[in-house]
Amino acid sequence: MGHEPPPTWAEQRTQLRDELAAIAAAGHLRRRVTIDSRGGRSVVVQEDGKRRRLVNWASNDYLGLARDLLVRNGASKALRRYGPGATAARLLSGGPRCHRRLEERLATWLGTEECLLTTTGYQANAAALVALASESETALILDRLCHASLYDGAKLSNGQLLRFKHNDLADLAHRLDQSESARRRVVVVESVYSMDGDEAPLAAIHALCRERGALLLVDEAHALGVLGPAGRGLCAELGIVPDLRTATCSKALAAQGGIIAGDRELVELVVNTGRAFIFSTAPVPAASGAAVAALDALRDREGLCGQLREASDEVRTALRKQGWNVPEGRTPIIPVIIGGEAEALALSAKLREAGHWAPAIRPPTVPTGQCRLRITVTAGHTRIDRRRLIAALGALRQA
Repeated sequence: MGHEPPPTWAEQRTQLRDELAAIAAAGHLRRRVTIDSRGGRSVVVQEDGKRRRLVNWASNDYLGLARDLLVRNGASKALRRYGPGATAARLLSGGPRCHRRLEERLATWLGTEECLLTTTGYQANAAALVALASESETALILDRLCHASLYDGAKLSNGQLLRFKHNDLADLAHRLDQSESARRRVVVVESVYSMDGDEAPLAAIHALCRERGALLLVDEAHALGVLGPAGRGLCAELGIVPDLRTATCSKALAAQGGIIAGDRELVELVVNTGRAFIFSTAPVPAASGAAVAALDALRDREGLCGQLREASDEVRTALRKQGWNVPEGRTPIIPVIIGGEAEALALSAKLREAGHWAPAIRPPTVPTGQCRLRITVTAGHTRIDRRRLIAALGALRQA
């Protein structure tokens, strides 16, 4: 019995076009948007042949440091000294001194023995999980709402992937029971979740992991610079020390680069077995120079995190009073949950007409029926920016 011949090149191209058409038909098609701005509270977007300046509510520049002169000077100095690129992976040709300086500063700031810098936060999570789960006898137990980088890291590892219901301690305990025979168990959570802005019950999770002999990895990407003493994150606020912390310099620190912090032995394990670190070119030097300067700003401007909290509370309280479906919280991530994709896209478009940039968040980023605007307040927004946003959403709520 003969086999059918493999599809031709033309047939395969048709299949790929059909896949893209199916994405578009489902309303999930995404397009790149080019903006013309230097970072900060506003973006310039070209639409219908016209350039418009919009207030940007989609940035993770929580502390408004992307346009800060101190941070820009830090990037400029590193650029002049080390050049525009790192040119190779750090284990191949070594890394510029600015990378090591940033690692040392971060380790001191976070109160850990060691820190490793990767090119992105995505790579930090991938490298850490591959290193922790190099053997098939390892169980990786992830919160269902963990970031895609954590799930991708788990899939790249040799470990068995288990999930527990979001922030559900009973279900986490059940998964720990299920995996008792595993040689190593690693619980993976975020301290602040990126789409809802809610916090993990970290103290209880940490206690459960210690009781059951499981390792704990906490992604603090959206907590550093936002929560805790001097912005050191939710772990520092609660006084807990997980086995590893991952984060990124691309949000509150207004730069670029992933962070892996913990005991020296665990970090060195990532250096030696974390493929995303080993086989990636090091970050550009300017990013590390900017991140060091951002840490200086956090150290010297004691009221920065408090200003962010006050601004976030103002917007969240006002939108809840208007009747929008906005969960309670204390972070600058303020989800305005709409439901359907068409409705969320329409609301985003109307806000854009009113001068505000707040793209709709749709599946697969959020579950079906949970489409939303993810309003992100930063310390760079002015009081007038916030009041105009509140007024615009209030008018749309009444329409």
